[in-house]
Amino acid sequence: MNRIDRLVAGIAPDPGPGITPLAHELMEEITTLPVPPPPRARRRRFVASAVALMAVVLAVGLAQATPAAAALDIHREGDHYVIKVNDLFADPRVYESELRARGLRITLRIAPTSASMARSILVMNDIDGLRAGRAVSGDGPITTIEGPGPCARFGGCPTGLKLPINYDKSAEIVLGRRAQPGEKYTLPPGIGMPGEPLHCVDYVNKTVAQVQAMLRERGVRPEFVSAGQGARPEAPANWYTHDGVMSADGLALLLVAPEPRSGKPPAHATCS
Repeated sequence: MNRIDRLVAGIAPDPGPGITPLAHELMEEITTLPVPPPPRARRRRFVASAVALMAVVLAVGLAQATPAAAALDIHREGDHYVIKVNDLFADPRVYESELRARGLRITLRIAPTSASMARSILVMNDIDGLRAGRAVSGDGPITTIEGPGPCARFGGCPTGLKLPINYDKSAEIVLGRRAQPGEKYTLPPGIGMPGEPLHCVDYVNKTVAQVQAMLRERGVRPEFVSAGQGARPEAPANWYTHDGVMSADGLALLLVAPEPRSGKPPAHATCS
């Protein structure tokens, strides 16, 4: 269902089930109209035109009778709204329209990311407070709904959002979507996170040459960034790797420097 269909469905009155009475009436007129016997060629053209017009009438009636699917599933549970995303490729303005219809000043942004981060949700509560420099609690009124079963992913494995129906502040929500072929990640996962190439691999403070070899064994091409320099395809082989993220399928971006990183981070909690 495309954006135009949703917008039309949002403003069109509900015609009820089935084909509309107007469609039935027009079909009746077409099928009962007396026609003098025309020449054979003209008769064939008339029948074809009548059939085409009937097809249009049927299509219009059925389109009006079929409700457009919403981009978001928003339903009420007690004094809260529960929100899930039905269409990850909808126009952001459609999300905004459906949220504003319920009085919610929430911005929903879909971010291409890796398979391990798809459907992950990041919530920034009370954007107004953040812009004004006020402290905002990390445990805000907008919470994620975790899926059943164990989850080793950073940030959990949410299936939706829950927020009070009287929530009157601005908030921003980022939802991860599996990147399409050739699409860069706007929600880049750490290279050592669960599901990523160097999960449970001790790569921090290894040389560029060592980490390059690790990545290439896993089918990943590295790029490099350092203080004062943007991404580039090469870096000195004896420099040290401080950190890294995946920037696209099969592409990593490594933070490197001439000296080792101080305060080496601990291994991820899912590693023994």
